Formats: sequence, structure tokens, C-alpha cells
Amino acid sequence: MILKSAYAIDVSDGILQLEKKDSLWEALGIPLKEPMIVAFTGGGGKTTSMYCLADELSAQGKRVIVTTSTHILRPTDRIVTEAGDWKAVSDFITSHKEFFPLAGWVLVTGLPAEEGKLKGMELSELERLTLLCDVLLVEADGAKRLPIKIPKINEPVLPGGTHAVIGCMGLNCIGEPWEEMCFRYELTPQVFDGQKKNGRITPSDAAKILTSADGTRKGVESMEYRILINKADDKRRLSSAQAVADAMGKQWAKYTAVTSFIEMDQN
Repeated sequence: MILKSAYAIDVSDGILQLEKKDSLWEALGIPLKEPMIVAFTGGGGKTTSMYCLADELSAQGKRVIVTTSTHILRPTDRIVTEAGDWKAVSDFITSHKEFFPLAGWVLVTGLPAEEGKLKGMELSELERLTLLCDVLLVEADGAKRLPIKIPKINEPVLPGGTHAVIGCMGLNCIGEPWEEMCFRYELTPQVFDGQKKNGRITPSDAAKILTSADGTRKGVESMEYRILINKADDKRRLSSAQAVADAMGKQWAKYTAVTSFIEMDQN
């Protein structure tokens, strides 16, 4: 997948409008510090967005490690080292210097898991990966490939020292049934004042989950928080993104980005 379009939300005269940006990093507007841990949580688009950000940062000359505190699919088109601690990753980098210049690279790591996946190493070891890179990107949540999610008590799994959290949602959930599109939809009462939601997901529903401390914003505390609305693939979806942004309100506008991706040409 490659980035087709990225938007920030501009507020002008109290009106929220999508403003096209040149990159996902620009749309997110996260202050850069080194080293830095950025965690991806929530629903649809976490993995695609994470690799997009990794490539953008490496193009800026940053050394980027991608990993997970839960599980991710093991990529087939990237440099991967299966490792259970930071020292094993360090040794891999040292012994493969042809892949790792002084600046501008991406490495994926984690422990081998079932079904072609990687699972996270112990958090104490994961956190030490910042000794080896400028930016550590961590997929810190799972949603069974569903576009929106409500976390249970021990989710997400945020590493200590996380600087920024990017909460994701796929626009394909809007207008669709809760039980088909929301992971752990039975937990809706924790976000909606004790009410169990049913019927179809509205833009206001999505906005509530994305901004709630019991929803996608869970565990963020004093960290930088960004909302990433994915799958804005056509005019109808862009309109839905606008509706979600309007429902969140201008206080969240500067913290929100919208994307669409396209399949890479394999020829």
C-alpha cells in the first residue's frame, strides 16, 4: 500500500475543512524528538499507516525500528530480524551493515508467532530499542482487522516512555452494523454512559470513541495524541470523514489526520 492522499483538519472562521498535505507525517503534526516512541492503537489502518510513517521518516534520514507490543503480520517485503531482546537486534544491525547506513533505514523486529505473525518482546526489552534508532514505531493494539475498536481493561499495551499515540479508525465502519464493524462492541457501555449501542455506527458514535478516555484515547494521559481516520477513498468517505471531524469539534481538529491508500503496483 502507498499513500494516495493525506489531509489535516483546518479551522477557519469556526468551520472545519480538510486541507491536503504532502505526507502523513505533515498531516499528523507530531513534534519530533529523538529518540521517540510512537504507538498505534485503535482499529483500521494501523499497520499500513505505521509502515507509511516509517518510510517517510527514513526518507528524512531517520533510523526507524518497527515492532509490536501485541502481534503484527510478518512482512515479506522488508528487512526483518526475529529477536527477543534489544541486544539481538543490535547484533543484527552490526552484522548487516550493508543494510544499515548511518541514516535512513527501516528494520522490523519481533518474536516469531503463529500464522505468519510477529509478537512483541518483553516491554523492558522493547523500550531499549530506542538505543538503536531515532524513532521506534509500535503497533500497540489489535482489532481483528475491524475498522473501529473499544479497548478492554488491559488494552492498549503502551510501552513506557511513549511520546505519541496515534488512534486509528477506518471509515468503512460508518453506516454499518456495530456487531460487524466494531471490535468488542459489547463494551460500548463504557464509552456511551452505560448504553449498549446497536443499529448502525454514526459519525457521532465514531467521534465519541476516538476522543474518549475509555475508547481509542485510553491510556494516553500526558502523551501527544493524534486521531487518524483512514480509508477516505472516495467522495462519500471524505464526506464521512468531514462528518466525524465536525462531530469531534474544533478542539480536536488540529490533532486529526485523514488518509487514503492505494495498492502498490506489483509489476
